[in-house]
Amino acid sequence: MSGDRGSSLPWSWQQVSSCPLAARVSHTCNVVGGRLVLFGGTSVAQSKEPLNDVVVFDPVAGWEKVRCKTEGPARSHHAAVTILDRYVCVVGGWDGKQRTSAVSLLDTESFSWSDLCPGPGNDPPAGLSSHTCTKLSETEMLVVGREGGVRMQRRFGSVFHLKVDAEKGQYEYREAAYHASSRSGHTANVIKVPGEKTCALMVFGGRDSGDYEIIGTWKPSKIQVEEARCSDLEAGFTKLIEQGVAKKQAPKGVHHHTASTIGRYVVVYGGECFARARDTVCHDIFLFDTGGKHAIWYHLKPWNEKNSLKRSGHATCILNGQMLVVGGVGPDAKTPCGDIYSLKIN
Repeated sequence: MSGDRGSSLPWSWQQVSSCPLAARVSHTCNVVGGRLVLFGGTSVAQSKEPLNDVVVFDPVAGWEKVRCKTEGPARSHHAAVTILDRYVCVVGGWDGKQRTSAVSLLDTESFSWSDLCPGPGNDPPAGLSSHTCTKLSETEMLVVGREGGVRMQRRFGSVFHLKVDAEKGQYEYREAAYHASSRSGHTANVIKVPGEKTCALMVFGGRDSGDYEIIGTWKPSKIQVEEARCSDLEAGFTKLIEQGVAKKQAPKGVHHHTASTIGRYVVVYGGECFARARDTVCHDIFLFDTGGKHAIWYHLKPWNEKNSLKRSGHATCILNGQMLVVGGVGPDAKTPCGDIYSLKIN
């Protein structure tokens, strides 16, 4: 532990660990077997040279740079989901030369990589980067958005189903029937639709607008809703709202932020805003409350410098009941940070 940024405040950031291996941006971080698995990104902001290394953080054993049995792809601005609490499925991203829609699999039991082959029905999108890939089940995902202009989005479609078969080593894209606005650097979370008994995908950010979109409709029994087991943190958010610490306020447009589903809340944190030419990296936390008849936004504004933590291009994971922020650039929007912070509600 390296200290608490404001232990007497209603909420604060607590540094959990720090390591140069975690100093990266536009990477992914997945929870697999009770550990954090970091992959790819870049060691310098705006770099065109993506990393292909795998770094593991174990809360007990600490940090380790893994020597994989087979060489993995170089990727940044990619997406990754955990499959069967064993595989990290890496989807799309910048490979150093172009945006790709290729799919690779990291087996965390053997730490070996495999490049999956397109199936016979594959209908891939244009090259992907700064997109999202949201897990619907152990084999089905939904891919939304990419970098590129509105014309590219309209020409190539913006929402795709992705089916992955780890045993066969195959994947297939299929364009979805629904459409989303042009976005990149956004987030997409499965939520329980307020006032209804259905689930949908909430897409936020990635454009100069604070609007969000609801995409698709599923019965909860038809998809795998990943709700983080953070009952204390969820109760803490509710307490901050009841105390008036979290104020009703919707966010403005941001990109390269994160969004974590914690019980009834989607917790949107950090990113870069579109409205300012300077000081673009944000430290704000917004809570999207889906627990009532209608969804409501709440804003957790930092009280002072002690509980201000500016991050963009970072990753957020839920591990052992904690919401952890890993890597990303800090206030200067240039320097990657090698810290892990935990959100603490006092």
